[in-house]
Amino acid sequence: MSAQVNYLFVYGTLMQGFENPFATKLRAGSDFVEKGCFLGNLYRVDWYPGAIYEPESKTLVWGEVYRLFDFEKLITELDVYEGLGEDETTSQYLRRRVSVLLDNGQELICWTYIYNQSTDNLLLIEGGRFRAVE
Repeated sequence: MSAQVNYLFVYGTLMQGFENPFATKLRAGSDFVEKGCFLGNLYRVDWYPGAIYEPESKTLVWGEVYRLFDFEKLITELDVYEGLGEDETTSQYLRRRVSVLLDNGQELICWTYIYNQSTDNLLLIEGGRFRAVE
């Protein structure tokens, strides 16, 4: 298992097929590695999803892995897009490392944005795959 820290796993509006300025920046500043998944649950927060990483889960969150060229520069911009706050107790997302199983069978430790608020009133996305219109 590789412990590279310049890999980013995305499962929402940063994936291929989504057109927004930050998805464009991600594609310009990285190489697409592979599709993959991690153990957890995916919820519809609004027009975007939020994932909860649960290592003991029997369900998966599906997405894509990218290798960032200039990690520090790009991740700082993506942190803004994801609404990371200085105070972890109120931040909507937290950037954390998770174990991702790639479609090719390889396992990588990747950064991802984990939803950091209550999921009590959110719709669980069955199958763990986010689409713009469900």
